Amino acid sequence: MIEIVDFLPCGAENAISQRELAKALSCSRREIRALIFDARRRGAVICSTADPISGGYFLPRSDDEVKRFIMFAEHRISSTKAATKAAKSFLRRGGFNGKI
Repeated sequence: MIEIVDFLPCGAENAISQRELAKALSCSRREIRALIFDARRRGAVICSTADPISGGYFLPRSDDEVKRFIMFAEHRISSTKAATKAAKSFLRRGGFNGKI
């Protein structure tokens, strides 16, 4: 099994994109996401950024990088939660079968 952490650079300034990782490992971006998820689940601290130019995955070099990643991830969680709130409310009101 591929140990994705062996292919990740250290430091946010060296982040590697899913596309670059997929190319380097000859696999799909979906497989990269699965490898990252599995490594994180097993305890690896893998940070990421969503910057369209320099974003990607990296191993943290400092506590500040870990803190920035936590803030980024928690913001995404919050945004996703807000997005699902309206959908849940819609279903509680009967969804497409209910009267809106």
